[in-house]
Amino acid sequence: MPLFELLFRRHRDKTVLAVLVVLSLTLMLIPEPANLAMARGLLNTVMYPANRVTQFFEDFVSVRGENRELKKQVASLLLERERLNQFRVERERLRRLAEFKEEQFLDLRPAEVIGRNLDRFQTMLVIDKGRADSIKVRMPVLSYKGYVGRIAEVFDNSAWVQLICSRNSPVSCIDKRSRVVGILEWSHFSYFEMKNVSIVDDVQVGDTLITSGFGGVVPKGYPVGVVSGVAKQMDGLGLKVTAVSEVNFRSLEEVFVIIDEIPWDKAIYFDQPDSVIIRDLIGEDL
Repeated sequence: MPLFELLFRRHRDKTVLAVLVVLSLTLMLIPEPANLAMARGLLNTVMYPANRVTQFFEDFVSVRGENRELKKQVASLLLERERLNQFRVERERLRRLAEFKEEQFLDLRPAEVIGRNLDRFQTMLVIDKGRADSIKVRMPVLSYKGYVGRIAEVFDNSAWVQLICSRNSPVSCIDKRSRVVGILEWSHFSYFEMKNVSIVDDVQVGDTLITSGFGGVVPKGYPVGVVSGVAKQMDGLGLKVTAVSEVNFRSLEEVFVIIDEIPWDKAIYFDQPDSVIIRDLIGEDL
């Protein structure tokens, strides 16, 4: 039987006292920084299980709160989706009665940015979709925040996108509020100028500019900028309208190429059960 065990069995109190005295003397002799480090280490070792349990319950309460908020948001969005679908059905019925062209939905092809060429006069992106993915020259390209450019050159498995923040890449636009039409041309960085605006046109700072759809290349209704300044031209006949894009062209990582237009009621999410839409969005079976 080991000596320490024998002593501990016969003289338990004295043995414990001796061990504590030795530990106390050892801690007193150790330099202060090492002493504090050892004390912190012992404290962390002792308190770690309790801290883990406390953190678990705090996370549990936080997740339950977030889950309640997300359920409320999902319910609101599903109700809003149903209401918008009803409005759209009514709108299309009125358009048919007026013999207007049926509104189309966009068939989008997501693409990842795999390269970029940024210089003073032209900004080009390289995407990982090409001829094999039905990409063609002049197809419009969107980002999450609106229209950003069009396909300039296509290869088998990649393509070049010319962004609107380039020289000689104007786009026809409309003031979303007043419906004033102009030509948006790039100035520098994310700043643009809206050309061909008359002195009597109603354009105000803060107005959103959207694509006009004129020319049949770029679809109508996608944001391209927000008016940041309005001033009279030197000749007194027109307005100098400056705008800034909400897109950070230098940090684009994903874009969407408009492959085709299809009837809006044939779109992927129209008239599908809500559970299918949620499953596609979050990747889980409900």
